[in-house]
Amino acid sequence: MTVIERSSFAGRSLTLIWYEAKEIPVGLQVAQVSAFCLDDNNQVLMIKNKHGWGLPGGHPELGETIEESLRREIKEEADCTINDFELLGYVEVADPQNNSIEGRVYIQLRFFCHLDKIEDFKSEFETSERKFVPFSQLPEYVTWMKSSLTGRAQYDSFIRSNH
Repeated sequence: MTVIERSSFAGRSLTLIWYEAKEIPVGLQVAQVSAFCLDDNNQVLMIKNKHGWGLPGGHPELGETIEESLRREIKEEADCTINDFELLGYVEVADPQNNSIEGRVYIQLRFFCHLDKIEDFKSEFETSERKFVPFSQLPEYVTWMKSSLTGRAQYDSFIRSNH
């Protein structure tokens, strides 16, 4: 499934395209990794930061593999580890006025994973809270899953991957 929408961020016009995919495309800058993580009760891990509730994830660091980045971000933001993961797809972002490190066209990878270890949560500079919610409540916490066409498509891809 492919979904296209026009959006804006920080005063810039963007084009977002969601691609449901099992492989990471070659030749595009990966600007973000994040994951729908399930616990043993089939609930989804959520983290809260200065932007509100969301999925754990972030920017890959220089020299890091995608897997290393995903595992590090989940550990840093939620004090959890994962035992497996698979790509659900990616958002290709065309951001012609972006002068940041990501460049003008980049991708944001979305994964599905199962949690291996859930450690005691410590509120840190990035993440103030952690919670687990049923699938059906995700759009109530992560508002882009109901307000954005590509966000809804990501949520739908996650739901299909679990049924």
